[in-house]
Amino acid sequence: MQHTKEIITPVDKHKVVIKTMLSGAERESVENAQMDFVQTTDGSNFTITDMKKVTLAEKHALLTLSVASIDGDPTDVLARLQKMLEPDYAYVHSQVLAEQKKMTESISPASS
Repeated sequence: MQHTKEIITPVDKHKVVIKTMLSGAERESVENAQMDFVQTTDGSNFTITDMKKVTLAEKHALLTLSVASIDGDPTDVLARLQKMLEPDYAYVHSQVLAEQKKMTESISPASS
């Protein structure tokens, strides 16, 4: 069962295939993206050193793992997304979040 969906960006009409669900390992990679910007002295108390970089690292990890292809090409998706016009970039990001949230909600015990 493939968990992807094709979307079309609103401005330049790029065909973007996004994953509607990540694997457990992929989700952990997104969540761990912040670790480059966290410090600890004792191994149990952590301090975020730059919240803006944490947010951006998580967003980039999510997009890198969630965008399967742009216009049929699976290579270098993050760099290609970043070169898109802002409305297209924002649309792809919002669709990734919305589709993955929808999938998570559809399989949660509360939805049964």
